[in-house]
Amino acid sequence: MITNQMKLGDIVKAYPRAVTIFNDFHIDYCCGGKDRLEDALKELSIDPKSFIDLMNKKLADTKNKTEGDEVLNMEQLTQMNVPDLIDYIVDTYHGKERNLIAEIDGLMNKVLLVHYEHNHSQLVPLHSLFSDLRKELEEHFAKEEKLVFPYMKKSYLESSNDGYVKELEDEHDAAGNIIKEITACTNDFKAPEGACTSYRMLFGKLDDLTKDIFNHIFTENSLLFPKYEGGR
Repeated sequence: MITNQMKLGDIVKAYPRAVTIFNDFHIDYCCGGKDRLEDALKELSIDPKSFIDLMNKKLADTKNKTEGDEVLNMEQLTQMNVPDLIDYIVDTYHGKERNLIAEIDGLMNKVLLVHYEHNHSQLVPLHSLFSDLRKELEEHFAKEEKLVFPYMKKSYLESSNDGYVKELEDEHDAAGNIIKEITACTNDFKAPEGACTSYRMLFGKLDDLTKDIFNHIFTENSLLFPKYEGGR
């Protein structure tokens, strides 16, 4: 049973299917994983009691159903040690998100060129925001793969306090803030009426990327980093 005092990250650990509900209501369980549910709901002007009642009902209704890639195999993830969890993160998220970034980049330029005349007020700021997100992610992946993750694999048994976790969390926050702006700019990834296939595909790919990033950040902030800082 979910209560309003539970932290968002703890809710996802206990009820992985909550990810879908949080995504639907734009509740930041990744960068905001340490926030209490009640505080997150008040910030979004959502009535806590009604939402929690709805959430508990939905989770009970879907208890024995599967929801594809959005449902994290939490039991396996929580049992992984730091090196295995790092390998999982790189294998599961880095490659997939790099591919999505490349697909979106091509679509973004195509749609910007074709629809600039009538939709530049949306597409120009979206192009800028995506460029910022791409830069943030590409530099973040390189830093993790070439510097921080190899160091973590070697030092995690020492309960190290080297500052890397704080650096990565700050970078996660920066990416999360850009994603919130992208979500607002795209009207929650709803293409304009009469939009062409490429326009709709662009918004669909952006939606896929942001949801994957949310799971990615949650896995690092709420699973990997506590393990690393605890020396387990």
